[in-house]
Amino acid sequence: MNLRQKNTIPSLIIMIVVFAIGSLVTVNKLNKLNTKIVSRPMENSMEVLLRSVEFTAQQTLEKSSLFSRLPQVIKAFELAHSGDINDPRDAQGQLAREMLRQELRTTMDGYEFVTGNGPMKLHFHLPNGRSLVRMWRQRQIRINGKWQDRSDDISDFRHTVLDVNATGKPVRGIELGRGGFVIRGLSPILNSQGQPLGSVEVLFDFAPLVKTLFSDDHYSVRLYMNKTFLSITHRLQDPKKYPVVDDLYVQVMGNKTEDRSHEKWIQSLMDQGKTNLTIQMNGKTAMAAFPIKDYKTTQIGVMMLETDITKEYALVRNIIVFQVVMLFLVIIAMGIISSLLLSRTILKPVSGIMAVSNQLSKGDLRNTVEVTSRDEMGLLSETINFMIGSVREMVGKLVEVVTRLTANSEAINKALQDQVSSASEQSASVTEITSTMAEFSASSRQISEHADTVLTIAEEALNHANEGNKSVSLVTDKMEEIHTGNENTVKGIHELGSKTREIAKIMEIINNIADQTKLIAFNAALEASSAGEAGKRFGVVAIEIRRLAENVESSTRETEKRVTEIQDAVDNMMLSSEKNTHCINEGLSFTSHTRETLANIVDRSQDTRDAAQQITLSTQQQKTASDQVVQALREIDESGRYTTRAIKQIGENGETLNQLAEQLNTLIHGFKL
Repeated sequence: MNLRQKNTIPSLIIMIVVFAIGSLVTVNKLNKLNTKIVSRPMENSMEVLLRSVEFTAQQTLEKSSLFSRLPQVIKAFELAHSGDINDPRDAQGQLAREMLRQELRTTMDGYEFVTGNGPMKLHFHLPNGRSLVRMWRQRQIRINGKWQDRSDDISDFRHTVLDVNATGKPVRGIELGRGGFVIRGLSPILNSQGQPLGSVEVLFDFAPLVKTLFSDDHYSVRLYMNKTFLSITHRLQDPKKYPVVDDLYVQVMGNKTEDRSHEKWIQSLMDQGKTNLTIQMNGKTAMAAFPIKDYKTTQIGVMMLETDITKEYALVRNIIVFQVVMLFLVIIAMGIISSLLLSRTILKPVSGIMAVSNQLSKGDLRNTVEVTSRDEMGLLSETINFMIGSVREMVGKLVEVVTRLTANSEAINKALQDQVSSASEQSASVTEITSTMAEFSASSRQISEHADTVLTIAEEALNHANEGNKSVSLVTDKMEEIHTGNENTVKGIHELGSKTREIAKIMEIINNIADQTKLIAFNAALEASSAGEAGKRFGVVAIEIRRLAENVESSTRETEKRVTEIQDAVDNMMLSSEKNTHCINEGLSFTSHTRETLANIVDRSQDTRDAAQQITLSTQQQKTASDQVVQALREIDESGRYTTRAIKQIGENGETLNQLAEQLNTLIHGFKL
């Protein structure tokens, strides 16, 4: 593999790696861009929908507030309260409904004429959670297929009505009704004294708002309600019109999903969309799911937006292809430029160097390399030229050295013969000295072995003395512990004697109390006998008290006997403890004396061991010195023999050197200077 290949192949590999990494980075960035292109409009659409819901809820609240303080409305509610508001067919409630329809007809007609959106959905409620009148209907409610004009109970699902009447504060937002999602604004109705009479509501259907916002057909919109609210929304209980999805959701708006292959993916997206906005792409379709919350921010449904991203996909794909092609062209251009620079700055100077090196290998030292630049290749050319000059000078000097070498080789051979004779005599003398020193070293070794034996015996004696000293120290420590424990025992016995004496005093007090009790009982018995029939019971009590005092006195005597026995035992223990203390003190004195004697033995053993150790060190040093002398003499003897052999070898090599000098002279004349 030539130099061009060695430089081109790694560069090509690097360009391929750079191209691959650049392509991957480009594709990754553009895929993220594609995700942003798709996600941003969906996020904006969700924000627009939520703002529209908020705006519509605020409008419905403002409209309802217009009716909350009208005198005719307050008058109608006061009329309804004059009857039984819990009776659905109450006559006063019916008069209030007719009054509201009559008084507000002009307003309702004007709203419908101006807006063109149909009648205003204006709803009045009673404070007990019943509907008073729905102004956009001629009759209140349909029961068994017939419309009836009466109040109906809506408290089981209209929590906004209950909240307004309970708190007296307005409410706005989304709330599920019988027909599904509705945007509501409710205001409280108060009389002149500030007492609650009911509430008024303006509602707006959620579906028309969604259809208005997404009327450009760019998004396919589906609205799902949590199945748990299906019991409230009676009009959504037809599974043919409003299918149940995964037994968790009811589709209340939008086209049904025909593609069953994406059913699990859509269900997973809906589950994620219950908490926050989730956007996913599957092929050329993008879908977003986000939660729909009621006026209390409770999640009640999920809305899904689906759109075709074929155009965005194609746009990003074209950008990716363009970026990859441009990256490829840039890398190819860089490779061509690098190859041209390599050829001009490296390969051409290398060719000149190779030509001069070829002539140099043939012994021609007359040519030099042409220097064309001041970079590394130029410095290399100058270095080679300097090397050629140095070799030319060295060969010239070598010719002169070879001539002198040939002339002096005979003188060297003669001197070597003389050195061989002298070295032989010196070797014989060294051999004799070595034998004598070997015998001296053997005797030193025997002395060292005996000294080691003495040191071993001294160390064993020292170890035994140390162990005895440690044992006596342990015995002394234990004797001190026994002495301390005995003193504590004596103190405890003294305290026990004091406590028993105190118990004896207490028993004397108890005896005195028993005697007094017996005397009191005797006096009580006398008084009872003198009292006649009325004192019989008191006499019985006096007898029992006297019997109790006698029992206490008997128990006290037994206790005093036992305390006396304890005191005698304590006195005996005190005498025994004093004898034990005397013995323990004598044992402690003996152990201390023994400990001091063993300490002296340890010190003497230590001195003996140190002396034996010093003798051993001296004999070892003597043995080491003699061994070193013997070893040195042997090395000198061996060196002499080696020197003799070397001189003989040098003599033999002298002849070879003459022959090599002649051959070198022949080779030097082959160079061209």
